[in-house]
Amino acid sequence: MSRRYCNCWHNSKLPNFLSFAKLQGNNKNSFGDNMSERQRNLADDHAIDKMSHERYLRTGRSSRSRIKILGLAVTLAVVLLVLVVVSIFSASKISSLGGENMALERQLLMAEREIASLKPQLEKSRAELQALLQKRFPNLRPLKINNMLDVNEGLIKQVIFTKIKQDQREVYKYLVVAENGTVKKINPSFRVLLFDEFGVHIGSADVVDKRSLEAGESRDYTAELELLFESTPKHFYIEDLSAHYRSVAN
Repeated sequence: MSRRYCNCWHNSKLPNFLSFAKLQGNNKNSFGDNMSERQRNLADDHAIDKMSHERYLRTGRSSRSRIKILGLAVTLAVVLLVLVVVSIFSASKISSLGGENMALERQLLMAEREIASLKPQLEKSRAELQALLQKRFPNLRPLKINNMLDVNEGLIKQVIFTKIKQDQREVYKYLVVAENGTVKKINPSFRVLLFDEFGVHIGSADVVDKRSLEAGESRDYTAELELLFESTPKHFYIEDLSAHYRSVAN
């Protein structure tokens, strides 16, 4: 009886145990599935986060690149604008200078034509003035700087005039060659006179040498000419005063 009861109990509990074991297995499988699904979800979330992070990084780099490109574009645009403005200003200035240059060239051409037309009249007036000067002052000679000029009047044989800059002004000097062509001793005395182009007396220098000049002897005299006016000497005259001073001495 007890064996039958045991068998019965055993037989009656066995299905329940199998069901419980099966349920436990199913629960384990379900828990495993849940764990796998959770791990997959975590992996997916991690992958999504990683992708989002990478997308954010790419987006940040792309944004910075776009900002740099935009900055370069703005800089180039400003540079091009400045170049355009400078080009326009330069073209306008060159055009203005070109117009002024053409106007100046026309004025210069007109002035040259006027001078050319007046040149014959000027030459005529100059010739008339020279003739008048020669008539009024027959002894005047043309003055040429740095040229040995023959005089051959009395003791005076030659003269040379020079011009130098001294203390911000022009200074004229002379060198006179005197020669005693007589058989007597002579005390050289002469006066150098300067005249402008109109025959106006503008400067002079006097020389009185107390040293006798022997017969056939020559001597050089040099000194600065004192100008009475700020004018350019064009003519000169050397007056030999040796005979006058000799007669006074006698």
